This record gives sequence, structure tokens and C-alpha cells, in this order.
Amino acid sequence: MTIRPILRPAFFAAPLLLAGCVGAMPAPVPEGSAPSGAGGSGGGTMEASSETAEVARLVNEHRARIGCRALAWDDAAARAAQAHSDDMARRNYFSHTSPEGRTMVDRLRAQGAGYRLVGENIAMGQSTAREVVRGWLASPGHRQNIENCGYTRHGVGLRSGRWTHLFYTPLQ
Repeated sequence: MTIRPILRPAFFAAPLLLAGCVGAMPAPVPEGSAPSGAGGSGGGTMEASSETAEVARLVNEHRARIGCRALAWDDAAARAAQAHSDDMARRNYFSHTSPEGRTMVDRLRAQGAGYRLVGENIAMGQSTAREVVRGWLASPGHRQNIENCGYTRHGVGLRSGRWTHLFYTPLQ
């Protein structure tokens, strides 16, 4: 897993962004639920629901501009992303890895989804979907995840200004 922080001036109000990516990897877990269509929230508040759906829309809009297919909304990815955002907010940390060492791979597998390619963007402090997507597109590591035409599915989570965007491609 590669984590690429964005370099920002050192002040407390600065939004934070981290991108993690795992290349092609075998995963012995069978694939989880099929995508449920556009939108969805994977849980969380009504605010999170509309903002996470907007992240999905903005990311797919950008992918279309560069010639990638739209990512299908995936309930397993959304549940994994939302659980990570919830956990980061509840325990006040910001990392791809939980204090116990759980990673995006662990979170996706826990939802029953098998993958051959997986990546994750996280951010903290942005107040809108447009702001977080703009920040991710301004960062090479995050942009690489968004523009990776090899990903086919995604889910987004948001809690208390902590965003998680999980990308993956099923085993098939």
C-alpha cells in the first residue's frame, strides 16, 4: 500500500488528504453484493447520503471526461467506506489504517467483497463533495485512483468531515 500525503502549509485548518492504493492482488473471498445503482449512502446521516452521492456523481463526471467508464455504486464498498469514516470520527484519527491495523482490504473483505484491484482516498476537513473531489483531483495520488480506468466499482462514506472513497474491481 502506498500512502501519498498532500503537502500543505502547516496550519490547523488545512484540509487533509491521503490516497492509498493496492495493485492487482488475489483475494480468496467471494464477491459480495451487486451494485444497487446510482447514489446511495452506505449508511450515515442524510447529509452524508446526499454528499456521498454527489461525490459519486462528480467522480463519474470526471471519469467520463477522460474516457473512463463510470464506476458502479457498490453497497459493499459503501458500507466499508462508511464504517471507516464512522470509525475515524468516533475515535478521532485520520489514516488508511485503523489503530488495530485494519486496512481498506480488511474492510472490503469484511463486507464479503472479493477484489483483484483496490484503492482508497480519504480526506478530512472539506465541507462539501465538490471541495473534496477538487482536492483529490489536485493531488497526484488521489487523482490516480479516480482516473484508474481499471476500477469498476466504488462506495463513499462521510462522518464529521472525514471522507472515505473506496474503489475496487471484483475478482471476475
